[in-house]
Amino acid sequence: MALTGQKVVVVGGSSGMGFAAARALTEAGASVIIAARSREKLDSARSALGGTTEARVLDFTNEKQVRDLFASLGVFDHLVITGAGAPAWGQFRELSPGALRSAFETKFWGYFYCAQQALPHLRRDGSLTFVTGAASRAALPGTSGLAAVNGAIAAMARTLAKELAPLRVNVISPGLVDTPAYDGMPAEAKETLFRQISASLPVGRVGRPEEIGAAVLFLVENGFTTGAVLDVDGGAAVG
Repeated sequence: MALTGQKVVVVGGSSGMGFAAARALTEAGASVIIAARSREKLDSARSALGGTTEARVLDFTNEKQVRDLFASLGVFDHLVITGAGAPAWGQFRELSPGALRSAFETKFWGYFYCAQQALPHLRRDGSLTFVTGAASRAALPGTSGLAAVNGAIAAMARTLAKELAPLRVNVISPGLVDTPAYDGMPAEAKETLFRQISASLPVGRVGRPEEIGAAVLFLVENGFTTGAVLDVDGGAAVG
């Protein structure tokens, strides 16, 4: 298997798209370390993944925790960041500056801390993969706050692909994916949302976590891809 003997860290790997990525990487032979806030979710994910999977508790908005985690891991080959931040939904006219500030303080800074603090320990010609969101790639009314945060991460990544070369830096921009993040919604509201989004997409459905996992695996394995933004969004970016 292509990744046998390689170590991959997946931040946000305890559920949803991060867990799917960790599974795909594990099945490709990698030794995977998943990091997330919830010990309970981490233990469940580690049990499901099996093999040599390790699990570490991490609040990626805490710079010291991030620095300490990477310092404890030794050298590793690839970093995948899928962590979620506080959302900043709403029409621009009513968008709360506090909500947008919180979104940046969590997701953007969490990604920044993880990428920067990993560098001393990340293999020089390994890879760094950011998982962002389709709002920054498609003009979706009511998502300007999400677009701002995810767009900032994608823009940063493009520059890093040159600045940090030969380290490969890529972005996955997923559309609406059926993950546990939506389980807290009333069943009828979730069904309505998914039906509306499905009808707007060329593929006619929302995404599955394993499809994002497959995209992560592609970018980690493909040594000729860097500076790319890979849209895995059912066609949302084409309108």
